Amino acid sequence: MEATMSSPTAAGTKNSASAANHKLHYQGRKTSRAGSEQRRRNILEAALRIVVRDGVRGVRHRAVAKEAEVPLSATTYYFKDISDLITDMFTLFVEMGADKYRIFWEESRQHMQAALAELSEDENARRKFADRMAELAVHYVMHQLRNQRDHLLAEQAFHLECLRNDNLRSIAFGHHEFLMNDLKAFFSRMGSDQPDIDAKLLFAVINRVEYEGLLQDPDDLDDTVIMAMLKRQMQCMLRLPMDGRS
Repeated sequence: MEATMSSPTAAGTKNSASAANHKLHYQGRKTSRAGSEQRRRNILEAALRIVVRDGVRGVRHRAVAKEAEVPLSATTYYFKDISDLITDMFTLFVEMGADKYRIFWEESRQHMQAALAELSEDENARRKFADRMAELAVHYVMHQLRNQRDHLLAEQAFHLECLRNDNLRSIAFGHHEFLMNDLKAFFSRMGSDQPDIDAKLLFAVINRVEYEGLLQDPDDLDDTVIMAMLKRQMQCMLRLPMDGRS
């Protein structure tokens, strides 16, 4: 889901963003010149393209050099081994993902503020709120599946590689914490007595929906199914009666 609705959430976003960036450390050779840093980034972006196309197993020095259109010596200069290259590749991926996430929250802020302002104990108002939040979430998911498909594929590869690569786990945990902060603040504003649990549940549902969407052709995506899943999740979190309406 990758800010914010009000001053508490805005503060949370800025703090989580700075904390996430502070924890990101690249393993490869450090650079001091702009041109050298750009070449290093080009190599990492080339490696990410290979991950999307061929998976992590396709990331090899020779393959990356060919994709980046640089001499083989350039990849081995910046990254002493393939482990450093893969770790830095996913570090860049997390950094780019955090930027996209902040953009999403900024674009969604007014909609969330308006919906929260109308939220009350009245069941109809709460059901309307659930519908609006589900619509916002569906808009985000469909945008990701149709326009950010490569990013989602790289994300799936990142999650899988974390199971094998100890170097990536701290990056993954930090990134997950960063993504959760705004959701926790949002559910706190909703009046949730367990905002951290609600944030994890919604995040898990969105991840599952995105995964299932990746298995389909973009032209075959059905947003009505996604809407039904996310609306039901929001209704559960708001403790609304389940009357079967979608």
